[in-house]
Amino acid sequence: MIGDGDEAPAFSLPAVEGGDFRDVALEDYLGEDIIILAFYPADFNPCCDGETTDLDELDLFTMQKDVSIVGISGDSVYSHRAFAERYDLHIPLLADVDGDVARAYGVAVDDPDAGFRTNRAVVVIDPDGTVQYAWQTEKLTRLPPVDDVRRAVENIGGGDAAEARYRVGHAHYVEGRRAFTSAMGEFTDMEWMMAQGDFRRAREEFDEAADQFNTAVRFAVDETPRTYFERAEAKADALSQAAEWLAASASAYASGEGAEGETLRSDAERPLETARDIHEPPDPDDFPPEEDPAEQDDDRTSILPTDDDSPAATLDADLDDTDAAAGSDLQQTDPVPADAGTASAADSAEQTDGTAGGDGDDEADDDGGDEIDDEELEEIAAELEEQTKRAQADRAAEQDEPSGAVEDTSGPEPAGGDTEAAEDALADDGTFDLADPTEDEDDEDEDDDTDTDTAPVGDGADTGSHGVPDSL
Repeated sequence: MIGDGDEAPAFSLPAVEGGDFRDVALEDYLGEDIIILAFYPADFNPCCDGETTDLDELDLFTMQKDVSIVGISGDSVYSHRAFAERYDLHIPLLADVDGDVARAYGVAVDDPDAGFRTNRAVVVIDPDGTVQYAWQTEKLTRLPPVDDVRRAVENIGGGDAAEARYRVGHAHYVEGRRAFTSAMGEFTDMEWMMAQGDFRRAREEFDEAADQFNTAVRFAVDETPRTYFERAEAKADALSQAAEWLAASASAYASGEGAEGETLRSDAERPLETARDIHEPPDPDDFPPEEDPAEQDDDRTSILPTDDDSPAATLDADLDDTDAAAGSDLQQTDPVPADAGTASAADSAEQTDGTAGGDGDDEADDDGGDEIDDEELEEIAAELEEQTKRAQADRAAEQDEPSGAVEDTSGPEPAGGDTEAAEDALADDGTFDLADPTEDEDDEDEDDDTDTDTAPVGDGADTGSHGVPDSL
């Protein structure tokens, strides 16, 4: 049988897991997990009593972080699926129907009379692919020594394995830092959707980094490296939480919910303060550091702005400025400033006689509109003439309709009265009466000499909801 210190033979076999068929290879786990290969004689073997199997205690190792269990026997994937469903097994069961993997590991039964069969055996492999524990028995009813397997798993690790996990975690942390820094700039510039996406990406990277740092903590042998790994995990966790809340804050601002965005941004300050108090994880290439980074004030700058930076670079200043800008952009109910409204009213009062404000130059209006050339003016005039005709017809129809009557939209339109009403709507000078066509009939008794804004048809004015020009 293969022994401790040997390189584990590679393999790839069809398997069933969770009722689904897939291929499983040893390399799927190398570099990430400790692998426990559980060879067993067959599905539904004599150790299976209807309630438990010979794999149940090993199956519990799936609850341990960074440990993967793989069951292997000579049965087909279809037999494996029925076996897993009957006993609620969650580990992948590999079908070594030709016995190639069992022979490579030295656990195959060479008995021509019994046919191909696998001995019960357990092989523990470290993330580098080296066998750290091996056991087998030819007795069908003997179960694996679970305590020995557990100790073998606990002993795997040491400095090399811990630092390897730390290196992986640091790579994810760096990616998270880049995304977080980019998101902070976008948040400050009120680019809410971009900030939201980068904060979410940062959170994913920080979560993965924290997971790898946690594994490094458990694998660490010496206290000093373990301390660094724990700090790195705490910082990654804090930044992950901050990134989550800032992503939600950016989403709220993008939806116009300024108050909610400010609340979430304030919530993010707590984990950010925690992260500020922890030094940056040391570079794996310089690990362990000669001096404790926690004792070096200049190492606490981290990826976050600090009070030592310029006001524009501090987190508080950036986010507060963002909130102020966001408040004007997202929460302001009246987009026109009060003084601007007053000025506009004054300009309108000055221009009721049809003259432009200011010095009378033929320049663009104060609202920044461009001058209209002759071709555009002709197009506008044609459009307004058409709108005027429609307005005249609508007004004539309203005058002919009896008071209180409900318009019947299903029948033909009234045939009479349109021409007379249209003529009444025109002043003697050929201009169109701009009086509100929806005014009450009582208003007709008012003085006919009251000034009303009029404009020649086709003067380039905009039209309102009634097809009538609103202004000159």
